Amino acid sequence: MIKNLPNRRMVLLLGGTMILLVLALAACAGAEGPAGPQGPAGPTGPQGPAGPPGPSAAEAMPAERSFSLGITDNAGEPKNGVPLLTLSFEDGTPDATTVIAKKGTPVVDGEDGDEAWGPPSGLELLPFNGGGGPSTATIKAAYDDHNIYFLVTWEDPTGTESIHKKMWTYDAATDSWSQAQNEDRVYFLWNINATEFNEGGCTLYCHLGDSNWEQADSKMGTNSPGDRVDVWHWKSARTNPVGHADDKYWSDLTGAGVIIYEGEQVFRTRLGDSGTGFDSDNIEQDLPAFMHANDPGANPDFLMDYEAVEFAPEADWADGDTIPGYVLKRGTGSRADVVSAATYTDGTWVLELKRSLTTYNTDDIQFK
Repeated sequence: MIKNLPNRRMVLLLGGTMILLVLALAACAGAEGPAGPQGPAGPTGPQGPAGPPGPSAAEAMPAERSFSLGITDNAGEPKNGVPLLTLSFEDGTPDATTVIAKKGTPVVDGEDGDEAWGPPSGLELLPFNGGGGPSTATIKAAYDDHNIYFLVTWEDPTGTESIHKKMWTYDAATDSWSQAQNEDRVYFLWNINATEFNEGGCTLYCHLGDSNWEQADSKMGTNSPGDRVDVWHWKSARTNPVGHADDKYWSDLTGAGVIIYEGEQVFRTRLGDSGTGFDSDNIEQDLPAFMHANDPGANPDFLMDYEAVEFAPEADWADGDTIPGYVLKRGTGSRADVVSAATYTDGTWVLELKRSLTTYNTDDIQFK
C-alpha cells in the first residue's frame, strides 16, 4: 500500500499519476472535434476574415429557363402556341415572350385571382403545323423555396368543354357502340440538353421530326443523338380528373422505345418519365372493356379504375348511353411530378400547374 512506501517512491508515484491525468485530459480535448477549440494554424498560415455566408439551397434564386407553350382545342394533332418563351425570376418586364415569376405560394385550385402570382404576360398563339387552338392566352408564374407554379387562361374557340376523348356511345337502332370526340390539351416544353432548342422550340419538334425517320407513330421528338426535352402534357379528359399533367420527355431515334402501333413495330420518341401513367384505353375488340359499376345508365364523364367493372354487352342499354373511352388511375413516380387543377367557366379555361424546383430526375428540367 502507498502508506508503506518510502517518501521518495510515493512522490514519484503521485507525480506519474498526475502526468497520466494531464495526458488523459489532453486526449479528451483533442476528441472534441470541430466544436472544440482549434490549435494554432498549420503550415498554410491563418485564414483571412470569413466572407458573408452564401445562400442556402432553399434561398438560392432559380435559374432562368426557355420553354415553349402549345394549346390544342379539341383538335387532332396540330395546335397553336408560342415557340419560345423566357421564364425569369423577379426581374424583368412581362411581355409576349417573357414570363416573370414572383416569389409566392399560390393555391393550385384552378381559380384565378390569387395575389401570389407574378404579373400576367399576354401571349399571341401562332399555328404549329396547321394550327388548331386559341389565338391568345395569358400566363402567370410564381415560385417559392420548393416549387414552381404556372397559371394559363384562354378562351376556348369552339366554346366547348372537351372532356370526352374517344367516348363510347350506344346506338339502339343498330345495337352497336361507336367512339367519338377529343379533348383540350396544353403542352409545356423545357429544354434539358437539346442543342437547337433556342432556335425555335416546339416548332422544331412538334409533328416534324428528323427527315431520316422511317418509322414513328407520330413525329414528335428531337433531332440530334442524345438530345432531350422535358414535356408537361395536360389533358382535359385523361389527366385533369386525377389532378396532374403527364410528365414525359422527347428524345431522338437513338433513345426511342420500340412499341407495337396499329399492328406494326414502330419507334416511339415520346416517352413517359419513370413511374406509371394515368390512363389506359377502354377498348377490347371494338367494344368497351369496362363500364361503371352503376351501369347501364350511369353515363359518367370519367371512369376511375376503382369504379370500373367488366363490360356487359347484353345489359339493358338505352339509346345514347355513354361509357368513357379511358379508364383513369393515379400516376406514380416521376411521371406524376406535375400537379394540376383546371376549371372551365363560360367558355374559358383556367389551368394551374405546380412542380418541385428540383426533382433530381434525369428526365426532368431542373430550376435549381
